Amino acid sequence: MSTGHVEYASLNGTHIFKIIGEVRAQSCISLDKLLARIEQQENVVGAIVDLTETTFIDSTVLGILAKLGLKLKQVHHIQAVMLSTNPDITTLANSMGLGQVFVILNYCGDPQVCTKALLDENITHNSMLCTVLDAHKTLMKLNENNQNMFEPLVKQLEKQQDTMKCTAPNQESV
Repeated sequence: MSTGHVEYASLNGTHIFKIIGEVRAQSCISLDKLLARIEQQENVVGAIVDLTETTFIDSTVLGILAKLGLKLKQVHHIQAVMLSTNPDITTLANSMGLGQVFVILNYCGDPQVCTKALLDENITHNSMLCTVLDAHKTLMKLNENNQNMFEPLVKQLEKQQDTMKCTAPNQESV
């Protein structure tokens, strides 16, 4: 289980995402849905991902963040900023290729920034599977090392997704 959470704030087209504590895949369904809504907005001028209070982050969350960075570059022509003061978290983010889509800064940030926790709502097995699969596919796009590392997992998740679609056609789909 995740012992952390994601907080979010927005002001005049700048979006702030704060990852607090130990954050795993279960905590990022709402984040993924939020990113889809942000992608559709026209007034996006910037994004900051604050990892200064992150103690652990899994590959699904890193994939969701990679998706944010890629979409901001592709759709809005913006390079997002990532704040990290934990050398282990910074090394992990860089090793996954996030330095390609974020400017990663060693900065503690303003503790007065007011963010609100994203609520984990409507988490189904299928929505979790789709989020984890999409996050890892995004990581695979960043570099060959990620491609090699996550290809077996993605193939396994795709098989599981195909099985679910065949056995449960009334479930939500991607």
